[in-house]
Amino acid sequence: MKRLFLISLFFSTFFSAQEIEDLQEGYFYSEGSKSFFRVDIKKPFDYYKVANCSDNSNFVRAQFEGGDAHFSRELFKYISSYVDKEVYVVNGDFFLHFDVDTVGNISNIEVTPKVANSEFFTKDLALALRKIKKTWTPSKCDGIPVNSKIRIKLNFVTEITDS
Repeated sequence: MKRLFLISLFFSTFFSAQEIEDLQEGYFYSEGSKSFFRVDIKKPFDYYKVANCSDNSNFVRAQFEGGDAHFSRELFKYISSYVDKEVYVVNGDFFLHFDVDTVGNISNIEVTPKVANSEFFTKDLALALRKIKKTWTPSKCDGIPVNSKIRIKLNFVTEITDS
């Protein structure tokens, strides 16, 4: 009887933890020795329809292998690896703009808005995006692969502690 009680206690704890994780979907956290770093990768991403694809055409947007949620996890993994939490104190919204070509490769990476003294941060953020090795399935207009543009909104919150 004790075993049954302990097993049920264990599973009830596990399931409530799962619910908390589901509530925090889209928020990613990372800690340094003196800082706490959160990135909210907003969904849905902005996919721009190609100009030469008419309204009567069958347009399919570019897709990341594994879906948008998998891309968000991969992006945060590389952001937490390449954006130095000890150096940058980043707060606010930034946008990642990039193109996906007809083969599925990323190009023309740009980070906006441009703010004073942010050159190294934006370079590190662009590097994090380039480090994602999986390719995209390109956008298609009437079944023909076409170049497309994507914009992703990132909200950064950094908290510093004095230790």
